[in-house]
Amino acid sequence: MSHISKIETKIKNLSFLKKALDALSLKYVEASEESSLTLLGYGKDEVIEDCIFEIKTGCKYSLGLRKVGENYEFVADWWAIETFTGQKQEDFLNKITRQYAYETVLDKVKDMGYSIVEETQDLQQNLRLTVRRWK
Repeated sequence: MSHISKIETKIKNLSFLKKALDALSLKYVEASEESSLTLLGYGKDEVIEDCIFEIKTGCKYSLGLRKVGENYEFVADWWAIETFTGQKQEDFLNKITRQYAYETVLDKVKDMGYSIVEETQDLQQNLRLTVRRWK
């Protein structure tokens, strides 16, 4: 029985994904332009093919990123990852997508000529940025 899960993402910019992974201290491998990566699943013949990124999870089972048309999807053997690391799929992906969104917003704010004045986080972990632009 396959444990492979495919999760659609809102990721559109790989440079922001790299910044997010770096900020989270997550190691990753990027496929060269003309090739792809194949990752392991738990089963004897279980493989995840055509990945452009391998995001390390702390065990031999990684999170892959594949290009599907104009979009990207995360793909992994979450049963194996959770079993060997204790990391739940939703928590791990939320951490990455949250940081990706943060990196995207920071870039857009700077492109518009603003600078970050203050960052605060409430008890529900909602982030509030205060920005300023001098004319």
